[in-house]
Amino acid sequence: MEKAVETKKKSNLSIALRYGYGLGEFGMNFLLTYITYYLTFYLTNVAGLSVALAATVTTITTVIKVFGMPIAGTLTDAIKFKGSQFRGWMIVGGILYCVGGTLLFLHLDAAPAVVAVLFCVFFFIYWVGYSASWTAFRAMMDLICTNPMDKVGLTAAASQEGTIARVIFASISAMILAGFTTASGVAPIGYTIVNLVFGIIAVVCFILVSVICKKYDSVPADPTKAKKAAAPKFSGGDFIKTIKTRPMLIFIVCAIFRCAVLTVMGTLLAYYLQYVLGNPGLAQIYMMLVYAISFFGAMLVQPLAKKIGKRPTFVWTTLLSAVCVLALAFTGTSSVAFIILMCLFQFFGIFSSTLIPVCMADIGEYNALTVGAHARGLVFSIGGMAIQISSVVGAALASFGMLLVKFDPMAATEAGIAGLKGLYVYGLAGLSVVSALLFLLYPLTEKYMEELRAKHAAEEAAKAEVSE
Repeated sequence: MEKAVETKKKSNLSIALRYGYGLGEFGMNFLLTYITYYLTFYLTNVAGLSVALAATVTTITTVIKVFGMPIAGTLTDAIKFKGSQFRGWMIVGGILYCVGGTLLFLHLDAAPAVVAVLFCVFFFIYWVGYSASWTAFRAMMDLICTNPMDKVGLTAAASQEGTIARVIFASISAMILAGFTTASGVAPIGYTIVNLVFGIIAVVCFILVSVICKKYDSVPADPTKAKKAAAPKFSGGDFIKTIKTRPMLIFIVCAIFRCAVLTVMGTLLAYYLQYVLGNPGLAQIYMMLVYAISFFGAMLVQPLAKKIGKRPTFVWTTLLSAVCVLALAFTGTSSVAFIILMCLFQFFGIFSSTLIPVCMADIGEYNALTVGAHARGLVFSIGGMAIQISSVVGAALASFGMLLVKFDPMAATEAGIAGLKGLYVYGLAGLSVVSALLFLLYPLTEKYMEELRAKHAAEEAAKAEVSE
C-alpha cells in the first residue's frame, strides 16, 4: 500500500529551485570540511599545543558539537527575525559560522592554555552558527515542499552540490595555502585566510538561498495577514513533546547506527589500505570514484523512492550495502575487488543518507499534527545531534575494536591484520544491518502521513463549524 500512495506523488519543484536551494549545502561544505581535516593538525603544528592539550580541546569540541545542535534548534524555533521564519537564522547563523570559523585559525601569541580556552570559545561560536544555519536551511524544506517527493528532490539536489563542494575544496584550499608557503612551511595567516574565504562562500550561498526561496518563507508586514502567515509560537513544552514521540526515538537510534558506519569506515580505511591491501596510494583513486558515485547516485534516490516508497528504499539499499562490504571477506588482498565492492557500498549508501533529512521533515510534520509541537527547527537539530553522536559512537567502536582484535599499527602482526579486516568488514556490515532492521519500525509511511493529514483537516473543519 505504501507504494500505491507514493507513486501518486511527483515533485512539482523546478530544477532551478531544487539546485538553488541546494546552494546552502554547497556553501556549508567548504569550511566544515576544511576545519574537520585540519583541526588537530593546526592545534599541534601551528598553534603549538601539546598532544595532551590538543586532545583535551578536541574532546571539548566534540561535546560542543553534540549539545550545540539542540541549542541552535531551540533558538531557531523560539526567536524569529522580521519577515521570515527561517531565512533570517540561515543568514545570521552563516555569519556566526564565518566569524567563528575564521577566529578558530587566528594565530595568537599567547600561552598554550589561553590559546586552548579561546579556541573552545571560538569553536562554540562557529558551531552554534553552523548548527543554526544548517537547521534553518533544512527546516525551510517544509515551507517549500507540497508533497513527499518534493522533499526527496530537494535533499538529492543538496547532496549533489555538497559532493561538488568537496571536490572543489581540495584544489581551492591547496591553491590558497600555496600562496602563503615559505621555506619553513605554510605561514599561520594562510590558514586564517582559507577559513575566511570559505566562510564568505557560505554566507554568500545562504544569501542566495534566502533570495531564491523568499516567497516560501516570507511573513507579510500587513497586520491583517500576519495572524495567518506568522510562524506558530514555540513553547517549552514543545521541546519535551518533540523528543519523546515514537518516530523521533526510532529515528534517533537508527540514524546513530547508520551514520556510525561512515565514521567507522573513515577511521579504519587508511589502515585497511596500508596493512590489508598493502596499497595506501589507492585512497586518492577511491575518494574520486566515491565523489562521482555520490553525485550520480543522488539522481536515482527520488525515482526509486517514488517507485517503491521511502521506507523500502532505505531498508533495501542499506541491506545491499551490507552485502557489498561482506563480500570483501572473500576477495583476499585484491585492490580491484576492493574498489568495485566499496564503490557499490557507497552507491547504495547514498540512498539512506539522502533520506535522513526527509525523515526529519516528516517527523516535524507528524509532531505538529499529533501532539501540536511546532518545533521544526528543533526536530532537524535533534537529527543533527544524532549524527554528531554517531561520530562519537563510530570512533569509539573503531578505536576499541582495534584493541579488541589486537591490531597495533606500530607492530602489526598477521593475526592483528586479519582482525583488522574482520573489524572493517563485519563492523560495517553489522551496523548497516542493524540500522536497516530498526528502520522497519519507522512508522511514517506515506499512507500513514496521508491519513494523518486527512484526519487533521477534518478536525480543523469541525472546529471551524463549531466556532461559527
